[in-house]
Amino acid sequence: MKNYILCLFALPLFLAACQPANQQPQARAVTETKAAVPQPNEEELAESLFQLPDTFQNQDGKPVVLADFKGKPTVVSMIFTHCAFVCPRLTADIRQMEQSMGEEGKKVNFVLISFDTDRDLPARLKQYAREQQLDQNFTLLHGSEGAVRSIGVLLDTQFEKDEDGNFAHSNIVTVLDPHGIIRYRKEGLGQDHTQTVKEVEKYL
Repeated sequence: MKNYILCLFALPLFLAACQPANQQPQARAVTETKAAVPQPNEEELAESLFQLPDTFQNQDGKPVVLADFKGKPTVVSMIFTHCAFVCPRLTADIRQMEQSMGEEGKKVNFVLISFDTDRDLPARLKQYAREQQLDQNFTLLHGSEGAVRSIGVLLDTQFEKDEDGNFAHSNIVTVLDPHGIIRYRKEGLGQDHTQTVKEVEKYL
């Protein structure tokens, strides 16, 4: 019996030794799954920016409501096109975010809303888009004073018009999920938007 037990113990070692040296154990198949994005509850949906009823005009003069952006993550900021330095820099920050995402950037809405209801009419917004080398993923919006004030409050963006018709304002990049709910904000110019991009990519 003792010899029999020893033989059983030695058998796996013998079989392993008989395997060709170049034969590797078969690897287990590993399936990576993307973490599910939590669905918003009723309270969150009630705060969606897509509930805003105001109609804007885009750079092509077409009517737009914010709900038109539903279904994709949206990066939104507020600017005015006669701004000499700050707004072009903020626009460049957002354009760089898009470029860093490669092909995935095409699955994102990039929206710039103007404070300047008097001067930033659709033709001027289209000119600004060309000057800033913005592609078709960017939508620039002109709205009434009331509509712009409303979206400014919802985005927590402060702005004030001076006697020359220009604006002092906050510089905030906001990420909306596909339901229009604010999920992330970053304030400032020339910021590292690595985390902002990660927040956007959660919804792709």
